[in-house]
Amino acid sequence: MKTLTKLIRYHRYLVDEKRREVKELEERAVALEQNIDRLDAQVVAERISAGETDLGSADYGGFAQASLVRRAGLIGELSEATDAVEEARGGLLDAFAELKRYEISLDRKEALARQSRARRDQLELDEVSLNGHRRSSTAP
Repeated sequence: MKTLTKLIRYHRYLVDEKRREVKELEERAVALEQNIDRLDAQVVAERISAGETDLGSADYGGFAQASLVRRAGLIGELSEATDAVEEARGGLLDAFAELKRYEISLDRKEALARQSRARRDQLELDEVSLNGHRRSSTAP
């Protein structure tokens, strides 16, 4: 059972590492979404600003073009981050399932050991009772 205990400890560590990895990837995806939202807000603000002055409207086209390219890059990164999150979650589920298999195996071994001890104890009690009964029935 010592081996199973060590395996369980190791797999708990792996599950914790996978959880941290998933969390970091999710945080990265959220940060990318926030960057996209900020860029969209900046484009809207620049559009409003460009509409107010004649000089700003000449520069807005280049800004808008660059913003679209930047947005497309961020969306690509977000897609990759989302895929990485899904892959990491799959790895986490696999690691958790492996941990559960070891925990269930340990629980079964412990239950069998308890049953064996209980059976041995009951046999000892039966022997003591039988010896006591024999003594009391043979005594005059």
